[in-house]
This record gives sequence, C-alpha cells and structure tokens, in this order.
Amino acid sequence: MRVRTEEARTRGENNLTRVDGRPQSRGVWFTTQRLSRKNSRFVTVALAGILLALGGAEDVRAGDPAADAAAPTVTAVAPAEFGAGATITVTGAGFVEGDELLLDAVVLAGVKVSATSISATVPAKAKAGKKLHVRRAKKKLASSDAFTFVGAPKLTSASPKFAAPGETVTFKGSKLAKVTELTLGGKKLAIGEQTDKSIQATVPDGFVTGPVVVKSVGGEGGLKKDYEVFYAPTLAKAEPAAAFEGDAVTIKGDHLAGKVTFKLGSKSLKVPVDAQTDASVATVVPTGAKTGKIKATARGKSAELAADFTVYPTPKLTTVPKEVGAPGELKVSGKNLDAVTTWKLGELELTPADGATGGKVVLVVPPEAATDLPLVAVTQGREFASKKPVGIIKLPVVHGLAYWPGAKAKTVDGVIRGEDFSDKTKFTLGGKALKTTFVSTDRVEFAAIKPPAAVAALKAKAGKFTGAPVDVDGAAGGYRVGPDALASAQPGGLQDYDVFAAQLDLEASDHLLTEATAALQASPDAATVAGLGLRIGHDLQRVALAQAAVCGGMKAGKGKTEVAANVAAGEVLRTSQKHAVALAGGLEKLWATLTPDGLATAGLTDVDAAVASAAANQAKVQSACKGKFHGSGQLVTDASVTVKLELDKLYRPAIVAAFGDVLAKGKSWAAVEKDVNERLTVIADSRRKVWQDALKASKGAVEAAPKGAATGKGATGDKHVEPKAKPKSTGKGKGG
Repeated sequence: MRVRTEEARTRGENNLTRVDGRPQSRGVWFTTQRLSRKNSRFVTVALAGILLALGGAEDVRAGDPAADAAAPTVTAVAPAEFGAGATITVTGAGFVEGDELLLDAVVLAGVKVSATSISATVPAKAKAGKKLHVRRAKKKLASSDAFTFVGAPKLTSASPKFAAPGETVTFKGSKLAKVTELTLGGKKLAIGEQTDKSIQATVPDGFVTGPVVVKSVGGEGGLKKDYEVFYAPTLAKAEPAAAFEGDAVTIKGDHLAGKVTFKLGSKSLKVPVDAQTDASVATVVPTGAKTGKIKATARGKSAELAADFTVYPTPKLTTVPKEVGAPGELKVSGKNLDAVTTWKLGELELTPADGATGGKVVLVVPPEAATDLPLVAVTQGREFASKKPVGIIKLPVVHGLAYWPGAKAKTVDGVIRGEDFSDKTKFTLGGKALKTTFVSTDRVEFAAIKPPAAVAALKAKAGKFTGAPVDVDGAAGGYRVGPDALASAQPGGLQDYDVFAAQLDLEASDHLLTEATAALQASPDAATVAGLGLRIGHDLQRVALAQAAVCGGMKAGKGKTEVAANVAAGEVLRTSQKHAVALAGGLEKLWATLTPDGLATAGLTDVDAAVASAAANQAKVQSACKGKFHGSGQLVTDASVTVKLELDKLYRPAIVAAFGDVLAKGKSWAAVEKDVNERLTVIADSRRKVWQDALKASKGAVEAAPKGAATGKGATGDKHVEPKAKPKSTGKGKGG
C-alpha cells in the first residue's frame, strides 16, 4: 500500500504542492486553508474523498489519526446532574479530535476534545436524556449512564389563588423535585414539602404580589401571572368623624386598594376607582345611612373602626306651602324635622307652635315675615333650604268687635278693629258674612245684622287665608264685658283687656250717648230714663275698669322707649277721659227730665249702685296709672284720668224739681222733706244719706228764691208757699 501511495505521489508530482511536509494537490491546499481546525473531521473526510477520487484513498486512510486511534473509553460524567444549557465534561481515554458527544440522539455543541476528556454544552432543545455517547466517524464507540438529566421545571398553578402573609401556598407543575430556589416578587421563599409535581412555601410578612419563579439545575420556570399576596384591610380613622347624608368622607388605613368593599352600618359605600389608594379612600355618606360602624372587607377578611361614625339626621323638606298667611301657621312635612334647631325665613326665626315630630312641624309665621324667601332648616350649623320660596300673604288681624242697636228693627250695627284690613277683606261672624260699609286698614264698619245670641267666632279672610278668629260674646250687648260680668270684674279688674278692647267699648258707648241725646229730645218717660241711665252707669263702670286695665299694661318710666310704647294707651286714656265727662253729663240731663213721681220708678237703685261703683274705682285707676307716661311726655295721672263723679250734682236737678213740685202744692218744708224722702225709700240705706244731704243742701236755694217764687220759711214748716208760685232751682247751696 505504501508503494501505491508513493506511485500516486509520483504520478501527480506536477500537480502537488508540499503542505506541512505532506504532498497534497494544489486545490486541496486552498481548501484546507479556508477551513477551521474545529472542523478538522470534516476536513479529513473531505480530503480523503478528494484523494480517493484521485486514486489515492488507501494512502489517506493510512495517514488519518482517527482511523488509526484505539476505541475510546468513558470513566465519568461531570456534573452528575445537569440539564439543558449545562456544560458537561466526559472523562476517560482515547479521545481524539473529531469525536462527538450525543445525549441520546441530541448532538452537544461546542465540543472540546483532549486525549482524556471531552466537554460540550447541552443544547436547549434537549428535554431528556438517559445516555451520553462518544461518536466517532458516525459510530458510537463509547457511552455512559452515570448521570442524571434534569429537565426544566414548570409551574402550572398555585393553591390558594392568593395568600396572606403566614399562609402556605402549594405550587403545582412538573419537574419540581430538583428545584433549589423559589422566589416571589424577586424574594426567596423557604421551600417546604417538595415533589416532582408540587412544591410548598409559606408567604412571609412583607412580601407583595409579584412573579413566582423556580430554579433548578435543569433551568427555571414560573407562573404565567403574578401571584397575589393579600393583606387584609385595616382602618385607622374617618375624616370627618360625623357628617350628613351626601357629605364627603375620607377613610384612612392600610391595604385599602383593590377589591375592598366598604360599609357604613348596613349601607354600602361607593368608592370610585380613582378615589382609592392603599392608604385612603374617598366616599360619600349614602342616603338613609344611620350612625354605625364603618367596615372594610376584602377576601372574607374585615376590619372596622372602633368608634361609631355619626350620621347627623338630614332634614328633608318634602312639602312646604307656596303661600302662607301672616300671621299664621306654616305646616311643613318631611323627614328628620325634629332634628332642626332653628327655622328661618330670611333673617327671621320662626318658632314651632308645638314640638316637631320627625315628619311634621307647624311654624308660627308673624306679621312681619318677608315674602318670597326659602324656608331654611338649621341643624349642626348646616342650613337646608326648601327648593322653592314661600310667599307671605298679609293676613288681617282681628282684635275685636263692638255693636249697638241698628237703624233697622231687631238688628245691630257695629265696628271691627284690627290690622291689615283692605276692601278685599271678607268678614264672617258665626259663619255668616258681614256687609261692610266702611273699611280702613285698622277699622271696619258693618250694618244690619242680627245680634249674636251666644259666643260667635269673628273671622277675617284674605284670599284663601283666614286670620286667627276672635270670640264675640253675644250676651255682652256689644261690649267686651257684659253687665252681668261687671260686678265680678270690680275687685280684680278686667282680664286680658287691652287698648283695642277699650277702643271698642268706647265706640259702643259713643252710640249710647247718641241714643240718650235722641231720647232727651222726645221727652222720655221714667222707664226710658231708667233704662238709659242704667246703661250709662254701666259704661261709667267700664270706663274706670278700662282705664285701670290700660294703665296696667303700660311701661313704667319716662324714657323714650317707654313713652313711645305708651302712645296708643295715652290716646285711649285721653279719649276715655272726655267720654266719661260726656257720660256723666248725659246722665244728668236724663235725670233732669224726671217728674217727682218718676224718681221712684226710674230704676234709681240700680243706676245709683252702678255710678257709685264707678266712683269707687277711682282709687284703682290712680294706682294703676301712677308713674306711667304717654307719648306727650306727661304723667298719665295728670292728663288722662277718669272724670270725678259728683253724685249730688248728678241728681240735684231732679231732687230740686221734686221740691218745687211739693212746694207748689203749698206744703210746708217738713212736708216737702217727708214727701221727697218717701220717694227715696228705694235707695239703699248705705247710699240714702248722700241723697238726704243733697236734699238739705237744696233747702237754702229754695228759700232764697226771688220774689214771686216759693219762699217757704224756717225749718218748722209754719209757712206756706203760695199755690200759684213755682220755685226756681238755682242748683246752688251747700255741697253744690
């Protein structure tokens, strides 16, 4: 064979060039220059092929080290455990350049060969392996199974799906038995129980949601999604600690972000996503919420604030009238109205008529209430206004009514006093309409109605609103106090008697004077005089009682405030002063019309008792009016007191007329006294002396009559008066 090689070399001498001392063809030389030493096997094979083609194959085989080398042996594999991507080293003997390593059928890359070892890298595509083979010239010459191929670990699931610190998690997958490192969010977890298909670990405090990764010699794997580390929410406080429905509230604590639900008592709290952080959430107090605990819940774990969150009752004004009369009552319905501390219309505070309930309240609206303002409920310093303003309709205010005999038979006319009257104001008495004949803002006249027989309600109406009614006593004869009640009113005075009552009584009494004046012109009989006289006596009583009552209601003192407050009362007192004088004068004129015989039949006893009572009330008037000043700055006691009643002056004309009548009949003075005294037997014993004194005081006047008149002499009655003579009364004498 050597001979053939040399012959071949000789034959191809002209075509060969010496390369490293070996004869080669020029084409092979260029080829070998382009090839790397790492591909020496390929070079050798290629070169052999070329040489064979040239007829020198036997010479190439004779010179190939691989072909001549002894079969390799494998003694060890390191590392003993490895996986894809690992670099391994096979030790032994007889390894030559060009040898390959195979893991089962997978060729390892990056082979490095020495006589005693071969190292190479397991490619990523290697998933398993039971034997390592040394392959030379496509022949497996040696092998070893003294190793363990470790496949890459894989995670498929975790149970539970989330965990709180301190809880154990089981991760499932494959090839997990050789895992040496388990991390969550980049932090290592201590590995617990471990099998090829599962691995356990307990989540320590401080860990957060993140990726789970396992590592082994076979590689690494992980869950597709981050594993959630769950921290139960904790609550620290709510700001503010109390609020109304609809108010904003901030809840503070820890671990409040994510799928955390919040409740106040039984009411869920709505938390917008953009208002939720781990440390705080912003929400509002829901409608209908009550005072209670704020609770946060996530994944079945809850926390709540230690103290109750206070929900202030929120007033809701569901029904507020569009219009209300003033003065009057505003009836409001809604919710939580009993929680309201203050009710307002503008700057005016309204007072509940009674205690409010949760659903209703009745507010007293005074006359000065402004119109077209919302009703405002104030509680806990917060104002809650009605949606629409309240219109205020000025209501007519009735203070009282007086009446007197009317122009038509069996009817009465009268007057009503009050405030805020107009020509549109409608009046009813006992449910029947009154026909008004004159209307001013504070006084209305009406005519021709039947007198009320009993207590009847007097009402004034403006539009659909009716003012507060006033009861009219039909038995009082048109006055505030009837004749029957005057006697009982004497000791303590009139109760609830004010300036308006006095004005009304004075108006009724004015008509009495008009009636008396008309009667005088018609030469009244004794019965008419008796009736009118008694009514005048009652009016004199009323004037005295009214003055005492009006003075009692005045402010004491001379300051501007007090004097200004007493203006109306002072005017009433001045009017009553003049009226009392007119009443006394009217009574005097009525008595002057009586004949001597009429004295005994003219109701002298009742009239005298009434007048005497009025005179007795002078002390009460003076006491009540003491220290009271009216608008003029004058003392009431100086300017406005009732007239002083001089009883002998009132009755003397009648007595003197009686004397003249007796004397004209030629009777002696003794006979006159006897005759007149017989007529006075109707007078009460306690009062008779007043009349007798008046009689004695008249004697001198009779005796001093001018010539041609009666001149009865002495007290013994021995003189007689000329029958045709008629004494002339001068009204003078003692006490006159």
